[in-house]
Amino acid sequence: MASIAPLPSQQSLPHIMLIDDNPMWLMSMSQGLRDRGFIVTEHPRISADLSELNDNPPDGLIVSEMVAGQSGFEICRKLRAHPSGAFVSVLWLSDQSDDDATRQARDAGAADYCLRTFSPTALAYRLQQLLRLSRLERSLGHGSAAESVRTKPAKAGFEWIPLRHQISGKADLFSLLEWPGQPEALRQRDLLNLVARPDRRRLWRALARLMSGGPTVRQEVEVITGPGNLRRMRIDVQEIHAGAGGPIKVCGMVHDVTPAGGSDPHIYQITHFDSLTGLPNRAWLLNHLKSKPSSSAGLRGFASIEIDRFQLVLEALGATATDRLFIEVTHRLRRLANEARVLKDDIAAGTCIEAVTYHGANALGLLMDRLKDSAAALRFARAVVDSFDEPFLVGGRECFLRASVGVHVSGEKLLDPTAWITHADHARRVATSDGGDTAILFDASMSEGEADRLDMDSGLRKALERGEMSMHFQPQYSAWDRQLAGYEALMRWERNGKMQPAGKFIALAEETNLIIPLGEWAIDETCKALAALKRLGRDDCSIAVNLSSKQLHTGTLPVVIAKALARHGVDAASLDVELTESSMMKDAERAVEALRAIRALGVGLAVDDFGTGHSSLAYLTRLPLTTLKIDRSFVQDVHSSERSRAVASAIVALAANLQLSVVAEGVETEEQRQTLMALGCDLHQGWLYAKALPLDQALLLAAEDTARRSLPVLTA
Repeated sequence: MASIAPLPSQQSLPHIMLIDDNPMWLMSMSQGLRDRGFIVTEHPRISADLSELNDNPPDGLIVSEMVAGQSGFEICRKLRAHPSGAFVSVLWLSDQSDDDATRQARDAGAADYCLRTFSPTALAYRLQQLLRLSRLERSLGHGSAAESVRTKPAKAGFEWIPLRHQISGKADLFSLLEWPGQPEALRQRDLLNLVARPDRRRLWRALARLMSGGPTVRQEVEVITGPGNLRRMRIDVQEIHAGAGGPIKVCGMVHDVTPAGGSDPHIYQITHFDSLTGLPNRAWLLNHLKSKPSSSAGLRGFASIEIDRFQLVLEALGATATDRLFIEVTHRLRRLANEARVLKDDIAAGTCIEAVTYHGANALGLLMDRLKDSAAALRFARAVVDSFDEPFLVGGRECFLRASVGVHVSGEKLLDPTAWITHADHARRVATSDGGDTAILFDASMSEGEADRLDMDSGLRKALERGEMSMHFQPQYSAWDRQLAGYEALMRWERNGKMQPAGKFIALAEETNLIIPLGEWAIDETCKALAALKRLGRDDCSIAVNLSSKQLHTGTLPVVIAKALARHGVDAASLDVELTESSMMKDAERAVEALRAIRALGVGLAVDDFGTGHSSLAYLTRLPLTTLKIDRSFVQDVHSSERSRAVASAIVALAANLQLSVVAEGVETEEQRQTLMALGCDLHQGWLYAKALPLDQALLLAAEDTARRSLPVLTA
């Protein structure tokens, strides 16, 4: 007997269950998926009988080969036998991308596999496609879902009352929609939530135009019916009734127009083309490259394109406007591909653009053929970058975007299309890291750098549980009497007996959102150090901990800090939070709100690297700051450069006027110390005084400083 597909929950968001024993990966990925419209539950282990599925079965599940001593294969086997697990889409979590990963996913009964290194955006896209395909497959004849498709009516009437936000109809309407029970009316939002997201916006705009006196509505949309089936339905509005004194009623029909007997072309369209732009996607590109050899007239190339500043536009204008903007971007690329006149030189003349492709989020691609050489591909890629010089118009507003492009060219035989595209992606990431707005050709050294980066990313995800992370503390001194005033807490990572470059792993943690769990750990370790200083009788020493703007914008940072202070029993006034000037200015309004909540705890707030960013002084006066830190780039030659001395003097004067403390970073020579003291800056940190020390050595330093202070002062 076929399993019965569970009825959907009343929530419209897909529910994903993450099963993994890596707490950092769980925390960062679950937050990333929640930000992208998923309901996520995290499980570092799972019970033998999978009882976690009983109350709230997920739509999708991600599991690895081994979870806290449990076999992922066994979890998948039990999942399929569980009453609520037969229709759950499974992604196999892998540390590698090769034939073994594919085989493991297949053997476990998973629909696909994902890499630990996937970004939340890439994983969200993979999940959306997987869940949509799963709904399609169930609607085409699997189990009882197919029986319900054959027995339900092909059309039904409806009545919509906009003022009451409700839709009513006879029993055939609810049977057509496979809605549980037989209600007399549906809420308007319940029906709209059944419509696939891109179609939902289109349908709602058409209905809004209708209510404003526009044309009648005749729309075909994808509808997710009761058991999770995906059906194609046509909505026809036939008449509008506006009775005297009564509410307006809109009457129409819903027709099921799902292709009968087989929707293979429809499945292919959904799985190989983007629903918003209509562009072929990565799956189509890989199939195309495998099935169609390059033209004998030349080489084949691929350009990987990332639209820079796209997230900024999304936050400013919203998703609907950004969708329109992305469509305009694709139209411009299509025109560029079709206009041979943009290639006026002999190098790129004759280049054929086979396809413009979509690769998720803000990524696109160009497949090129008949290339003379790599220079021809790079020439066209630069034409793509130049095409973004002209503004895009969205709703009468000009938007300026930029593009980063990576290019790779193959020989006559293309043995591994996936690696070929990956090479272009490597070059594109290099272009982005170089500031964007450029095109770069792939070379082998980029692949080696990516391999090192991948290795570092994999190690960083397990660094906390392996005990490889530590906090070191660089002393801060009063320059006049050389007495210890406090410390700055700095994160360190020792891997395989070697300290990793802080600049590298911190940047990687920022990019992968690992900085959020790492930052929470750093806050706890700093409060633990403050408690140790308190036991020494040095609660006059403060410690500043560096945090990321990503932590600032989670909305949970004040709670995290408050819990750490309470857990270790330390005074909030002993803790300072440091953020860089540029990170706070990325979203100054949100920064003001978040920092005020932190300051309300009694915690100090310091601006690190002050003077290197592009802050607005108006915002600085609104931020509840307690300390400014003069960046080491000004301290380095403050004793010999009039410019650096002028900047340092201005910062000291600004701090004095705003009643803030000021700390100079990177003090390494006596000349620097004397100059800073003359400018009125008394608090210093740097190698002239001491390097960053492990906690035990930092505590010993504090004890020695206490002993020196207790020595009697000798007088003549």
